[in-house]
Amino acid sequence: MLEITCYAIALTAAAWAVRVRRATYLIPWERSTTYAIIQLALALVLISPTAEPVIGRLLWEATGRWHIDNLLGFMLELGALVSSNTAGLMRMPTMRRYIVPMLWHPLVIATAVQMMLFWHSSVSHDPGNDILQLPHQGWLITFFGFQCTLVGYYGGINAWCARVHLRGDSRSRPVALAWLVCVGLGGGSMLGFLLPALGLVDWFDYCRLAMCACVAVFAVSSARSWQRKLDQWRGLIQVTGARL
Repeated sequence: MLEITCYAIALTAAAWAVRVRRATYLIPWERSTTYAIIQLALALVLISPTAEPVIGRLLWEATGRWHIDNLLGFMLELGALVSSNTAGLMRMPTMRRYIVPMLWHPLVIATAVQMMLFWHSSVSHDPGNDILQLPHQGWLITFFGFQCTLVGYYGGINAWCARVHLRGDSRSRPVALAWLVCVGLGGGSMLGFLLPALGLVDWFDYCRLAMCACVAVFAVSSARSWQRKLDQWRGLIQVTGARL
């Protein structure tokens, strides 16, 4: 029941944020944040055990492999981190030239390796609903090792961007603080996976609960940030009837 409630809150927050930010798709330094919200919400759905009997089975019919929905969810999680980092680096003109080598090159190489590892893992032939509860063999352990490494790498860049903005314009500080909270929740999500995988505790569900909290905080803070930016233009928007 707790997990269902957390999912409902997170997905509702994400849907509201995307609606609030619907006018950002033509703004390069804003649309990446909106893309990150969409990717996080989709990742949350695809990683859920309840997706396996429906989405997972449809993908099994198409590919002959189980848990392709989980694979796509983990890829979208990384894509969301890259999108949020892109949004942060776009606001620092001196760092824009590093976006491709710092963000996209590691993503392309590592995800190609991850897809190969997943394809060779025995879990792709196991129809069990929860991938985190299935036996972890060598291929899958290496896959999750890559996932945790990439989440740590991109989370570190996210935290660095947040700290830079904390020292800059005071108007960006609320969002920067929210990003730091999200990095912490993302770390908690990875911890919620790693400790059970090592056999230390049995709390796989907390991995998803932490991710739900991360999605909700990121979505709400991003939506409120966009609303604050529009506040000074509310009068003009009402007069012109612009749809923002």
